[in-house]
Amino acid sequence: MKGFAAPSTVYLDSRPGTIGRGPADSRIRVIDAVGQRPYRWKLPYSDTTIGEPRWRPPYPSRDPRRTPVKGRRGHFDHLRVGTPAFSAANAFATVRCVLAIWEHYLGRRIVWFFRDRERRHLEIIPRAETNNAWSGEGFLEFGYLLPGGGRRRDGRPAWLCENFDVVAHETGHLILKSVIGNPTAAKRTLEYRAHEEGAADLVALVACLHFDRVVTRLLENTQGRLFSRNMLSRYGEKSRGAQIRSAFNSATTWSPSVSTAEAKYDKHAFSKLFTGGAFDVFVEIYERYLVRHGAIPARMARESKSAIAVAIEGASPSATHRRFERLRRNFAVHFAKKGEQFRLALLDARDDFGHLLAKTWAMTSVEDFPGRDRPRGSDRLPYSGVVAKMLAADRALGGRYETIIRTAFLRRGVSPAPRRR
Repeated sequence: MKGFAAPSTVYLDSRPGTIGRGPADSRIRVIDAVGQRPYRWKLPYSDTTIGEPRWRPPYPSRDPRRTPVKGRRGHFDHLRVGTPAFSAANAFATVRCVLAIWEHYLGRRIVWFFRDRERRHLEIIPRAETNNAWSGEGFLEFGYLLPGGGRRRDGRPAWLCENFDVVAHETGHLILKSVIGNPTAAKRTLEYRAHEEGAADLVALVACLHFDRVVTRLLENTQGRLFSRNMLSRYGEKSRGAQIRSAFNSATTWSPSVSTAEAKYDKHAFSKLFTGGAFDVFVEIYERYLVRHGAIPARMARESKSAIAVAIEGASPSATHRRFERLRRNFAVHFAKKGEQFRLALLDARDDFGHLLAKTWAMTSVEDFPGRDRPRGSDRLPYSGVVAKMLAADRALGGRYETIIRTAFLRRGVSPAPRRR
């Protein structure tokens, strides 16, 4: 896939000898399943037509599978890119890496929400016959992209298990369910599902910023200005409508796309409200650090605005374009002089944002989302419960970003639920 051709080595904080054939460890195992379908890959757990599992782990011990991947002296970096063995090792390493990052921010070990006597491990199916990626109770499975009739130009599938962004997003679903809770199907409202989609995107966003190559490329491509369409704000995982979601958006509660999404029960479109507001919070924190590190003047940070702030101002397209170009040039000038300060600001913002999200989710439960039979009143706007928890999380972490959080979501028509007395 474009932009993901060169692999990065993933280092796992695991004791020697704890990662076995598969790869597998005490919490995760890869099953490179093989079926008798046209492409000879297993029929996926998830039914792509309804998005629900047709069956669940564990994968039957007698069913066909490839020989488990074996490491060399505990390492798996000898595997050739594009092979089934590489896909298996890459999926395992990515899930393990994302899990470690978010356990760091949460400050505790994550216990899988599906764990029971039969399902002690998360099961990863790296190559399944589906055009999407799926997470479920005890499994992650990854298909391939379907451009131009379902195959790449060289005749081979473009496997989603080799895209860090996609694997991190699906892992995010499992993390969210394990932290917030996993309601029954009847209680999985649109807001709950949409929040989980947006939150999974944010899990991927923060995780990818732990790779120096991503940080360097992001800053070089944007010249340090993150209020833009860039590799961080655009997500590699595609919805069923084959559209890439963008965190740099101007979605509001009164946007036609959001209203339509609510009527159609479209969780991906409805998630833009939360993801967009949270992304604005992240960039505002980053620009505050830019000022603190002396990378840009405070005046320039005030002039830099989110997509929704620009939309609310109602300036003409030509005026908006001129301001965008002026900011782009100004950021480029300062980035050329103080690139290291930009990098430090981004890493500081990443960690503050990661801790803020982790604390928010640790304080959130499924009860904070309105039920289907409970009409929203004036104090039950979309995501109001989650935003209230985010403000509470900020207070618990020192109370540095209350104004940023309130402003970012109020611009989108999201007001935090009143604090309980």
